[in-house]
Amino acid sequence: MSQTLHTVAVIGGGTMGAGIVEVAASAGHAVRLYDISSEAITRAIDGIAERLNARVSRGKVSAEQAQALLARITSATELTQLADAQLIIEAASERLEIKKALFSELAEICSPSTLLTSNTSSISITAIAAGIKHPERVAGLHFFNPAPVMKLVEVVSGLATSTEVVEQLCQCVSAWGKQPVRCRSTPGFIVNRVARPFYAEAWRALEEQVASAEVIDAALREGGGFPMGPLTLTDLIGQDVNFAVTCSVFNAFWQDRRCLPSLLQQELALAGRLGKKSGHGVYRWPVEVSPDLAVAAVQPENAAKNIKRDVVTELDDVLLLETSGETALALSVQHQRPVVVYDHAAGDTVVLASAQTNPQSATDKAVYYFQQQGKKVLHIADYPGLLVWRTVAMLANEALDAVQKGVASADDIDTAMCLGVNYPRGPIAWGESLGWGRVLRLLENLQQHYGEERYRPSARLRQMALLEMRHE
Repeated sequence: MSQTLHTVAVIGGGTMGAGIVEVAASAGHAVRLYDISSEAITRAIDGIAERLNARVSRGKVSAEQAQALLARITSATELTQLADAQLIIEAASERLEIKKALFSELAEICSPSTLLTSNTSSISITAIAAGIKHPERVAGLHFFNPAPVMKLVEVVSGLATSTEVVEQLCQCVSAWGKQPVRCRSTPGFIVNRVARPFYAEAWRALEEQVASAEVIDAALREGGGFPMGPLTLTDLIGQDVNFAVTCSVFNAFWQDRRCLPSLLQQELALAGRLGKKSGHGVYRWPVEVSPDLAVAAVQPENAAKNIKRDVVTELDDVLLLETSGETALALSVQHQRPVVVYDHAAGDTVVLASAQTNPQSATDKAVYYFQQQGKKVLHIADYPGLLVWRTVAMLANEALDAVQKGVASADDIDTAMCLGVNYPRGPIAWGESLGWGRVLRLLENLQQHYGEERYRPSARLRQMALLEMRHE
């Protein structure tokens, strides 16, 4: 238990509030749970007891430990009952006017030294703190669902938040067995901002009918090494929820095109196809086991007779090129020969696309080449930047932009993306390993192809690419 924050109060008996109560009580704090609904308080505490009983039955905790934890939790039906808490964590409605009214009342009730924090995922901490007494003690403590399991907590500073309060909160979060990351109060904080391209690029590929949802998800999962495909993940989050967060970030950034929501996702939300919770989203739920989506094994007679490997790979007359953000067709016209482009492969699956003018034999040679290396092959329509490369490049670009604008440090951003959304690598570390010059070139080619601001490289990316050239 933190030495100075003996009593913790949590406002809101929903899923997140109950999870935070369990975390604080597990760390040895006396915890007060407040909700305007006494039924919500009862449900929350009963849910905690049920989870503890399950852990007791599995031998994870003793019955005595479980009872001691529950004994540290008390209910509060009036805000005045939170007056002596040293730390208050609000996990109530995601509406600014409600939060401002609540924090103003708490500022009158509690000691000036009481830390007032919000678990908000999208509302400005600066806005919440504006106009209340001692705004320097107001901060964000953004837990991830389920709070007892997920390690990450974003510790968010508003314009008035003191560095001493941030340090105290980070120490407290660490004592709870969580990993704090420091960030400034900007739209989406770290995770909900940097993660937008992971969903957005998948929606764009689906809208442009590059491949089926199953193939797009398989490419990111098996080719990119992400734990789950982005379209499956939006079904689990809820299409309404994921779309609302995207719209919130889009509007908060003055409708910057790089944050553009998907019309296709909007259609699903309007239709009530919200994903798993409604039984139908991108997929029908429960999702049946997907068939093997890889291209069937190509026969040896389709193998190239002559293979040359240098900067590029030549399979007889076929050029096999890793994508740099241009279509296979554009490259085929440029080189006046058949071209097959392939994606970045972090796993055992490679995605490739052929120029429309290629004979089938050109595709077969490329497929056989990768299959001989033990790779599964997913063949999609000719698409600049393919699926994995352009997603990683966009994630890295967004992360670098956040660093440049002082949202968080590079290390905290990479930590947040690995722990908060289980990415296989932090986007900045990933971009560095791929090469900043290559990331820049790919985005410049995408921007030229689409003629859109969406793919504009950040100033920090251009700087990193120049520094990389200097050290070569």
